[in-house]
Amino acid sequence: MSALNAGNTAPVAAPARARTRPRLRVVHAVTATPRAPFVTLVLTILATGLIGLLLISSSLQRGSFELRDMEKQAQQLRAIEAELLHEVAARAAPDELARRADDLGMAPAEGRAFLDVPSGIAAP
Repeated sequence: MSALNAGNTAPVAAPARARTRPRLRVVHAVTATPRAPFVTLVLTILATGLIGLLLISSSLQRGSFELRDMEKQAQQLRAIEAELLHEVAARAAPDELARRADDLGMAPAEGRAFLDVPSGIAAP
C-alpha cells in the first residue's frame, strides 16, 4: 500500500440498492408547432415588399418620362426665346426704326432744341 492510502482503512460500502422501482409515467409526444402561420407571414411580407418595389419602380419611371418631356419643352422654349431675342435685336436696329417711323408717317426733326429747366426757356 502506498503512503497516501495508508490512513484510509475504512471498508468500501456496497452501493445501496433502490428499494422501490421508479414510477413510470406516460410522456406525451411533443406536438410540432404549425408552420402555416409562419409561412403565411413570410409570404405576406415578401408579397408586400414586391408590390412596394413595383410601385416605387413605376413611380420613378413615370417621373423619368415627365422629366424627358419637360426637357424637350424647355429646349423648344429656349429656341423660341432665341428667335424672339433675334427679332427684338433686328427691330431695334436704327435703319429698321427709321423705316417703321416713315411707315407710320413720322418725319425727322428739323432742328434740335434743349430746354433749360430752371429758367423754362428753350435754347437753340
